[in-house]
Amino acid sequence: MGKLSDLERKAISERIRSLELKHLQAGISTDSRVICHKCRHAKPLAESVRYGRYRLCNDCALRYEVAKAEGDVQTIENFVLAE
Repeated sequence: MGKLSDLERKAISERIRSLELKHLQAGISTDSRVICHKCRHAKPLAESVRYGRYRLCNDCALRYEVAKAEGDVQTIENFVLAE
């Protein structure tokens, strides 16, 4: 797949960031926090993305989506378990 263009990276970033707005509009609490399965930091639930049994903060979700689009990882498990 290779490296993404700046435009492709921007589109992925906007898609991930727009999820927070959708979560807030859906009434997901900003007080609830979850632990990101990748970085292990507590983040607001509204700022996270679920991938099957894994939940990633928006920052890690962005890194996952870029890595997946560039062909660096194949599955969410590969991403979460990688050092």
